[in-house]
Amino acid sequence: MIHMSILKYLWSDAVLSACYLINKMPSSIFNKRSPFSCLYANKTPFSMTPRIFGCTCFVQDLSPGLDKLSPRSIKYVFIEYSKTQKGYRCYNPSTRKYLVSADITFFESVSYFSTQVPCNIPETVPL
Repeated sequence: MIHMSILKYLWSDAVLSACYLINKMPSSIFNKRSPFSCLYANKTPFSMTPRIFGCTCFVQDLSPGLDKLSPRSIKYVFIEYSKTQKGYRCYNPSTRKYLVSADITFFESVSYFSTQVPCNIPETVPL
């Protein structure tokens, strides 16, 4: 979470996402089976591909009234997996809205929250 520069108010979502993944991963306690597969033997553990928490993702914009040159996607941060439907749950900090969608393009190597801080080191004068 620190590496991806996640803001503190999203850490609770990180814990929920981690619990979701832990319950779906194989464990030595359950003889290399996951807790999910012990409870639901006939279901596949992952309905959606696991993704990196806090990465940048783009959700397709389906709002009416867009012309040909309008942007077709909106930038979000991936926070967790949906519990009610098949899809990923994303958050847009600028509008403070959550969205669940399966039609998402992920950039897992790019953090949504940049850590670029201007450098205040004065330039040295050559001697």
